[in-house]
Amino acid sequence: MRAGKTHNGFINLRFVISSVNALILITVFISLLVQADGHSHLNSQTTFDEKLAQADAIRSSQPKKFVKLIKQLNQQTNGITDSQQFSLDYLNIYLLMYQGDLAAAATAAKALINSDTSALLKFRAQIALVNAYGVSQNWTEGLSSLSSMLAELPLIDEKKSYAQGILISAIFYNQIGQYHLGLSYAKKAESISKHGRDQCIAKAQIIESSFKLKQLTSTSPIIEHAISICRINDEPLIINFIHSYVAKLYLENQQQDKALSLLNATLEDTLNTNYSRIIAEYYALLAQAHWLNNNANLTKQFALKVLEYEKKENTTLAKVSAYKLLFEVYRTQKNYELALLYHQKFAIADKLYDSETQAKHLAFQLAEHKSIAQQSKIDLLSQQNALLKSEQALSRANTEKTRLIIMVLALTLAVLTFWGYRLLNAHKLIKKMAEYDALTDIFNRGHFTHVANNTIEYCQSTEQALSVIMFDLDHFKKVNDNYGHACGDWALKKAVMVCQENSRQNDVFARLGGEEFCIILTGCDKRAALKHAEICRLAIANIDTSESGFEFNITASFGITDSDTSGYNLEKLLADADEAAYQAKDLGRNQISIYENEQMSATVIMLEDSPKAT
Repeated sequence: MRAGKTHNGFINLRFVISSVNALILITVFISLLVQADGHSHLNSQTTFDEKLAQADAIRSSQPKKFVKLIKQLNQQTNGITDSQQFSLDYLNIYLLMYQGDLAAAATAAKALINSDTSALLKFRAQIALVNAYGVSQNWTEGLSSLSSMLAELPLIDEKKSYAQGILISAIFYNQIGQYHLGLSYAKKAESISKHGRDQCIAKAQIIESSFKLKQLTSTSPIIEHAISICRINDEPLIINFIHSYVAKLYLENQQQDKALSLLNATLEDTLNTNYSRIIAEYYALLAQAHWLNNNANLTKQFALKVLEYEKKENTTLAKVSAYKLLFEVYRTQKNYELALLYHQKFAIADKLYDSETQAKHLAFQLAEHKSIAQQSKIDLLSQQNALLKSEQALSRANTEKTRLIIMVLALTLAVLTFWGYRLLNAHKLIKKMAEYDALTDIFNRGHFTHVANNTIEYCQSTEQALSVIMFDLDHFKKVNDNYGHACGDWALKKAVMVCQENSRQNDVFARLGGEEFCIILTGCDKRAALKHAEICRLAIANIDTSESGFEFNITASFGITDSDTSGYNLEKLLADADEAAYQAKDLGRNQISIYENEQMSATVIMLEDSPKAT
C-alpha cells in the first residue's frame, strides 16, 4: 500500500508497522487465560495451581519473571494431573514464543490441538497457532489455521476467548493486507470485548485498517480514545503504534512540524520499549519529516539510524525509506558515488518488499481458491450421495460412467488448487532466465540493455563520466574444437569469475553473446577504465587451466571508450568499444586498445612476466 505526498522527487510515504503487529500478536496471544479443570487437590497440587495462576497473571507485565516461573514449573511435574499438564503445555507455548522459537511453538500448539484436553483449551491452542504463523510471516499456513479457528468460533461459549478469537482475526488480516476484513473484525472485537486491554488493541487495529483504507484523519475521535484506554492499561508499545499513524497523517498533509513535535515527544518512550523494529520505524518517520523541512543533515542522521536497527536480511519499508532518503541527500550534496550506491540499494529493497506484498496477496488468493475448491468438493460429494441413492435404478454401465466423471472433476479441482503455487515458481524461473545468462550468471544482452540505458541516463543527468570496456576471449573456437564445449564453458565461467573478483559493486557486467563481454564503469574516464581492463587482462591470462583437466592458455582482447569520446548513447558506446577491441585483435591479441574518435591508438599491455600471455 502506498500513501502520502511527494517532496523533491521523494517517493510516496509507504510505512506499514507490520513488525509491531507481530508483537501485538504475541501480546494478545499471552493474554489468554489458563483454565484449570477439576476441583480441590492435595496441598502440593494446589500450590502447583497457584503457580500456574501466578504465571498467567504476570506473563505480559513481567515476562522475565514469567519465564523463570515456567522453568520452575517444568521441573515440578511429578504427580500433577492431566489437566494441570495441559495448562502447563499451553503456558510453555508462551515460553517458546518469548524465546523466539516459533517453529517449536507451532509444533507445541498442534500437539495440544490433537490432545485429549478440553475443547476450550484446544481453541486457545488454535489461536496460538495463528499467532505463531503470523509472527513468522507464514501466510499460507496462517490462513489455513485461521480458517480452522473461525470454523470453531461459533461453538465457543467462553466470552473472553471468543472475543480474542475475533481480535486475532483482525490483527492477522491487517498483517496480510486485507484491511476491509481487518476493519470488520476489529470493530466486532471492539463491540464485544469487556477487557480494557483488548479494547486498546481492537481500537489500534481499527486505526491501522482505517488509515490504510483512507478513512482516518488526525482529528478522528478514536485516536485520543484509544490512547487513553491504552494508557490506563499500561500498553506503551501500542500507544507508540498509534502515534506513528498520527505522524504519518501529518506527513501526508505536509504538516511536518506537527509530526516532528509528536515524534520527538514520544521518542524516549519508544526507545524504552527496546523493540528495534518500531524504533527503526520511528527513526524513518523522523528522517522523512526532516527531509520535508529541507534539513539534509538530520535526514541523513536518522536514516542511518534506521539501518543500525534494521540489520537483518528481511526487507521493511523503514529500510526502503532510509535508502531512498540517503540517495536523495547524497544526490543533493553531489556525492554521486554514494548516491548511486544507495539508489541501487533502494531499488533492490523496494523490489523485494513489493515481492513480499505480492506473496501475501497470492497466499490470500490461494486460500480463497482452496476454500472454493473445498466447497465445490462438498457439493460434489452431495451430488455423489444423491447418485448412490438412485444406483439401484441405474445400469452397471451408467454407474461406471458416473464414477469416471466424478474422478475427472475431483482431479480438476486438485489441479486448480495448486495452479497458483506452480505459476509462481514458473514466474520466478522465467524472470531469472529472462535477465541472466544461464552459463555465467551475469546479465544477458536483453537485460543488460535495460540496465545500461538506466545507468547512462543517470550518469548523464549527474554529469558523471562513464566508460565502456568490450572484450572477448582470443581463439576461443580452438578451445571448443580441441578440448570440447564443456571445457569451453569452464573457460567462460572462469574468465567471468576472475573479472568479477576485480570489479566494483556498481559495475554493470554482461555477456553479449558467445565469448564477447561488456563492462560499464560509472564515474570512470578512459584512464581509469584502462587500469581496470589491464587488471582483468592479466587475471584472465593467469588463469590456471589445469582445473579443467587440460593445459592451455586463455587471453582476451579489450577495447575501451568513454562518454567524453562517444557520448551518452549506448549504441555508439558499444560500437566504438567493439571497434577498439577489433583493433586490439588486429595488433596481435591479448592487448588493450582505446578508441580515439575516428582513429584509434593501440595501447599494448603485455607484461613479460605474464605466464599466460600469447
